[in-house]
Amino acid sequence: MIRSFPHTLRGRILLSQLGLFAVLLLGLGIVQSSILSGYLHDSTVDSIKQPARTELEVLGPCFVRTAADLDRNAQVLAQLLGTGNTGVKILDRRGAALADHAVGVPGAATPLELSAPTLQALIASVPTPPRRSGTPRPRCTPGSAGAVNRAPRPATATTSADDFVLVAVALGPPARPVGYAILGRSRSGEEATVHRVRNIFAVGALAALLMGALVSLVLTGLALRPLRSVTMTAEEIAAGDLHRRANIRTRDEVGRLGSAFDRMIGRLEEAFSRVTQSEQRMRRFLADASHELRTPLTALRGTSQVLLRHGDEDRPEVIEAVRDIHDEAVRLSHLVDDLLTLNRLDAEESLQPEEISLPAFIDDFADRYASAWSDREFDFDRDAFERARVWADPEALRRMLLNVVDNAAKYSSAESPIRVTAEAGPQTVAIQVSDGGPGLSEEDQRHVFERFYRGSESRSRRTGGSGLGLAIVQALAQRSAGSVSLDTAPGRGTTVSITLPTADSRELA
Repeated sequence: MIRSFPHTLRGRILLSQLGLFAVLLLGLGIVQSSILSGYLHDSTVDSIKQPARTELEVLGPCFVRTAADLDRNAQVLAQLLGTGNTGVKILDRRGAALADHAVGVPGAATPLELSAPTLQALIASVPTPPRRSGTPRPRCTPGSAGAVNRAPRPATATTSADDFVLVAVALGPPARPVGYAILGRSRSGEEATVHRVRNIFAVGALAALLMGALVSLVLTGLALRPLRSVTMTAEEIAAGDLHRRANIRTRDEVGRLGSAFDRMIGRLEEAFSRVTQSEQRMRRFLADASHELRTPLTALRGTSQVLLRHGDEDRPEVIEAVRDIHDEAVRLSHLVDDLLTLNRLDAEESLQPEEISLPAFIDDFADRYASAWSDREFDFDRDAFERARVWADPEALRRMLLNVVDNAAKYSSAESPIRVTAEAGPQTVAIQVSDGGPGLSEEDQRHVFERFYRGSESRSRRTGGSGLGLAIVQALAQRSAGSVSLDTAPGRGTTVSITLPTADSRELA
């Protein structure tokens, strides 16, 4: 049940919905993660830039007017710009470190460890505004902090490298920086926040998928319930109950399908009823006609036999005509018997199965009917039938053997013997009748068990065949819980196998 669920319509709809939902959640998670990461990065940069700009605007460029000022005040400047989670490196114009402010808690603080290429690239990215002629230099008034005039905002540059968010701030006059302050903050907090949000989103997305699956399963089940009703109705109709109807009352596509299905089944039931009534009338007609024909045919056969025994030998043409009448009467009698047999089988008249000992049955069959084909050589392999017992109706088995042996005698040459043997197993016994005739083509093999089928010239009316012999054999074999099969090919003869259950298998059942 679980393995087949993905292959059902309900399973495919559910999986498609969950797949689409999962793709949307994945896209939403990626977008959210990207936006959050950018926001946190910008917030970190702003939290680094804003205090540094505030301090430098207050100090002004007069605090570090020259390289000598920067060298003298580097450590003080690093302490002013640095915080507990923001490390500072003070560099000269060439990138040489002048002072450091370690990052971390007291006692465990470490200076920023940045590679020389990273520092050079960061310094090079700091913009230097052009010096404008006529611009007055800021006045520097002595004070406790060295300069109190508010100066323009210093130029900055931002990057992320070596697991730090780095901000470079130009020091000194805007047009002629004498050094740089490199402020760095670890990205671990930012990454931890993004990682935590991702985990929370993943758990929420998984919970949403599970809830969506449950809701979709219920809603899909409700939506497909009418369709399941149509399916169950179709299965019951296929099993033979033509009176079943889906009776779908919804106004959607499934409802229209159910209504069309009910109308179709109603028309099929009417057509089937007409066909059944026609077949019943035809069967009654064949049964009545066959019964009516048996009496005159029996009289015709008896009269023709009397005329043949007392015929005038001086008039051979009369004897030949009477013989033809007798042969045709015999053939018609066989045809009538076949039609009556088929009519009884179609009417499903019950057989009377019993345990049959095949050795004794085959001996009786050979003694009773071998003379009917006096011009043919028969090979009854009695050893193969030794201790074989089948569960079948004796008359049905006798009729099957008669039809198969008669076919072998009719459609094979007189020089080739007819072999009757058996293959006994624990559950079934296969009685095989083989001839050395011309064999059957693939086309004949496909239709040979159909009623009234005579495909090739050898199976024509001239041989006396009606096309009912093997059809009767197949019907009797199936009614006996067995089967019949052919092994044939053009040029290598035909073997007909009648497979029947053994008496032991009947006892086990």
